[in-house]
Amino acid sequence: MEEDGTRILIDAGLGPRELADRLQSIGVDPASLHAVFLSHEHNDHARGARSFSHKWGVPVCGTEGTQRAAGLLEAVVARYDVLPPRTPRQVGALTVLGVPVPHDAAAPLAFVVSGGGASLGHATDLGHVSRGLAHTFGPCDAVLIESNYDPTMLTQGPYPWSLKERILGPWGHLSNEDVARYLARGLGASCRTVVLAHLSEKNNHPDVAKMWAEAALRRGGHHDVRLEVTRREGTGWIEVAPIRTHGDGHQLKLF
Repeated sequence: MEEDGTRILIDAGLGPRELADRLQSIGVDPASLHAVFLSHEHNDHARGARSFSHKWGVPVCGTEGTQRAAGLLEAVVARYDVLPPRTPRQVGALTVLGVPVPHDAAAPLAFVVSGGGASLGHATDLGHVSRGLAHTFGPCDAVLIESNYDPTMLTQGPYPWSLKERILGPWGHLSNEDVARYLARGLGASCRTVVLAHLSEKNNHPDVAKMWAEAALRRGGHHDVRLEVTRREGTGWIEVAPIRTHGDGHQLKLF
């Protein structure tokens, strides 16, 4: 995410070389990042954090639980800054607020990132949308939320049943239906962009997730909301601007 020269990255689940290559492909020098914020310690979110931080001198930020669980207490990183939940952290032109979420990790967070008069709610890896999270995301101009699986594809798919139960549980992941309920009933009136993220390659399909979300937005009366679905190759830059203006908001690259 970028605003007025400040650049941050949420999660570093790719290897450090691939992560650097992707940043450079969109014209971003990895060393220009001001911080990497980790939502939690799972491999697909934190795998590259240690090496990336060490190589490029970028600080890592997250909860104490994430720091311990990701093995970053003794790791050679540029710096680890503890982010207490619900305590805003100023990073240059951006403000980052961590919001606790229900997931089977040490101390996982969603984030609200604000800058340039606009705000983005960012939530991946959570078993359900709590009232507290929906309330915190209410004023956001854009929301990125996981739409991880289709229940039929998951239950009929190749995963062992123990993993299926974990994903289906209240501390697992959001289904397309879960996201649809949130979009129809809980999405704030200020939101003008929704990005569906963290889709399972085995248990979901972008067209299915998009169908559920579009129907939910119609039911909720959100007719002016732009809907994006992330792909493996990323989304391109997405401008986030407050509804009351037509000027430039901060930009973000999701991959």
